[in-house]
Order: sequence, then structure tokens, then C-alpha cells
Amino acid sequence: MNNFNLSPRIVPLQFALVGYEKALEYLDRSQTSLSTEEALEILSARDELQNVLKTSERVPVDILSQVMQLDLRLKQKAGKILKVLNLPECRESLSAPPQDWWWHLDAQQVNWLIRGLTIIAWTGSLGLLANIASRFLSGGVGVLGAVAVVFPSFLTLLQARSELTEAGREGLEKLIAKLGIPQYYREEAKLGSLLALSGLLLSFWFALPLISQAYNQEGKKNYEQGQLGTAEENYLRAIALNPDNVDAHYNLGNLYEDLQQFDKARSEYLIAVKGNVPEAYNNLARLFIKKKEYPQAVALLNQGLLQAGKQGSFPKVKYNLFKNLGWARLQQGRDTEAQQALQAATGIAEVAESLENRGSAHCLLAQVLERQKQTSAIKQWQQCCQLGSTMNPDEDTWLHLAHNKLQEAGKSCKNP
Repeated sequence: MNNFNLSPRIVPLQFALVGYEKALEYLDRSQTSLSTEEALEILSARDELQNVLKTSERVPVDILSQVMQLDLRLKQKAGKILKVLNLPECRESLSAPPQDWWWHLDAQQVNWLIRGLTIIAWTGSLGLLANIASRFLSGGVGVLGAVAVVFPSFLTLLQARSELTEAGREGLEKLIAKLGIPQYYREEAKLGSLLALSGLLLSFWFALPLISQAYNQEGKKNYEQGQLGTAEENYLRAIALNPDNVDAHYNLGNLYEDLQQFDKARSEYLIAVKGNVPEAYNNLARLFIKKKEYPQAVALLNQGLLQAGKQGSFPKVKYNLFKNLGWARLQQGRDTEAQQALQAATGIAEVAESLENRGSAHCLLAQVLERQKQTSAIKQWQQCCQLGSTMNPDEDTWLHLAHNKLQEAGKSCKNP
């Protein structure tokens, strides 16, 4: 660039180009860092070159090529300038237009990795928000559901406003400046805020099973208090938040069975059975017994007993499994197996006196012994009579049979 035998109109352009090149030499030093004055000198030199370029009628191709090469050097080493200059403040002071790209080097320093992570974070955040909202809305929106949908949605909207609107970006820039975050880390800081939002939504998503279980427990309380409609709503919310909540499926099936909605109950029990809930095996088997599908019932009960043994289930669970197994075998005419299962059930009932349906096993065992014409059937009929309850639909039928058998034998409901 030492050829000055050109048109006088080109001389100012040559001087500006040389000044720009000289200023860029500050960026080539590896031993010392760039000072604020040197950084401003580089950008000012580029300003001067631009002013000359604007006033030039025709710029030679070789000069344009040199300008492009020098600009590339500036862009490649822009990080050094960003470490010492706060470009947003410079732009505010100098009113630098967007086309003066050298005053906007910070915007050009967002590398592909940050952009890629930003896209991934936004996609993940919106996906999580949609998933969370759909689960709460599909199960019916209660107070907790409304808060759970509105709060993360509000945070996401705030984040979107700060990223996607001019006012939001300016506000975020000012906040980052107040926090003392260096300019060359500001895009990372913005990404950090987005990742924080993603982390919050992800944590909330991982907490859905816990929230689901809370709804399930609330549903159980409603059920025990006789508030069946509210109980159903809470069970459905629990399942919407966590379809794998087998306890909620079982409880909902139990509620539907109480409401005589047996098809719905069977569907819920089938899901709970996939989660190896012994109580679900028992209740589903009982529905099969009532439909006279005894082989299916027996298979379920045997599997339920296996799971109950593995899981150390409560005596009540094992009692009902043995009782219903005896019932199914009785209906199949396999009396020996029925007697064994029912004796196991009555043995558990002697220890667990808090069982609500203690009379059921005695009623069924009495029928087995009666068919075998054993005199010990009378004692079982008396136990059935004493312990049974007409509030239990199954026992109500058996109690009627017990009274008839005792009357035929000249016995009372009480032991002689």
C-alpha cells in the first residue's frame, strides 16, 4: 500500500486504509493485552475508513479486497476488543447505526455452539411446558393445577419477552450490566438464564410423580369420607400427571367397582396388575369370578399370592387372595383345593381380627364342608353368621344361606 501515484481522490482512501491496518496491529500482540484506548483507536480507524469509502465515487477493486481482508482480521480477533470495551455503552454514546458492524462485534461473537444450545434449550423448554400443561389440563384443573400451569408459563413468557422483543433485550442487557458480567460473557449469561428456566421446568417435570402421588393420597381421603366424586377427580388428576401411578389406577378401579361401573373398574385393575399390585390381582379376579370365568380368576389369584409373598403384603391382602381362590375353586367343584385355600384364609383371620370381611372365608368354607356332608360345616355356618355383614353384597347372600342351614339343623347363630 505504498503506491501513491494515483488520482488525488484515492489518496485519502489510501491514508485511511493504512491507518486502519496500523491500528489492527494492536490485535497481533500476544504478550500484552489490549488497552481501552487501543481498542477505541481500532474502531475509530474503521469509522474513518468508512467515512472515506462513503465519499469515494469509485473504489478500486484492489482496495476493496484489502478492506475485506482487514475486516476479516478484526472479526477473527474481536474477542480482545470485547474484553476491554462495553460496546452497548459505546453504541449508546455514539449512536452507532446497525450497519456499522464493528460497533456490534458483540452480536457477531455468538458462536455456533451457543446458538445451537439456545435453540435446544428453547425447544426443550417449550416442549416441557406443553407437556406439563397438557397433563394438568387433561386431568382437570384444580387450584394446584392452575398454579402449576400459570407459574412456569409466566416464567417462560418473561424469558421469551427478554429474548424476542427489543424492550426485553434492552432490559436484559441492563440487568446483566448491573450484575457486573463482562460483555464478552453476556451471550453466555443470556444462555445461562434460559438454561436456568429449562432446569426449573425439567425439575418440575421430574416432580410430577410426587405431585401425582399427592393427588392420589388426597383422593383416598375423599374416598374414606364418602366424597366419591371428588375422589374420582383427584385419582384422574394423579393418573394424568403420572400414567404409571399404579396405586391411583387401583384406587380408581376400586371406586368404580363401588359405583357398579364394572367395565371401568376392570380397565383400571388391568393397568394396576401390570404394576404387580397384589390388591389389583385380587379385585380383578373377583370380577372374573362374578362373570363365572374361573380359570382366569385362579391364574390372577395365584400370581397375586406370589407378588404378595415377594412384597410382604399386609395380612388383609393375603386373606382376600386366599378367600377368593377358595371361592373360585368352590365354583369349579374342586373342593379339596378350595378347602385348603379357605383354611389358610380363616387362619389369617384369627390373627388379623381387624379384617372387615372375616365372615366371608367362613361362609365359603361352610359351603365346601356342606357339600362334603361334613358335620364341621355347622360350626363354619355359625362363624359365618356371627362375623358376616349384610353391608357386604357377597356376604349378604351367604348369610341368608347360613340362617337357612342353621335353622334346618336346629341351631342358632351362636355357638352351643
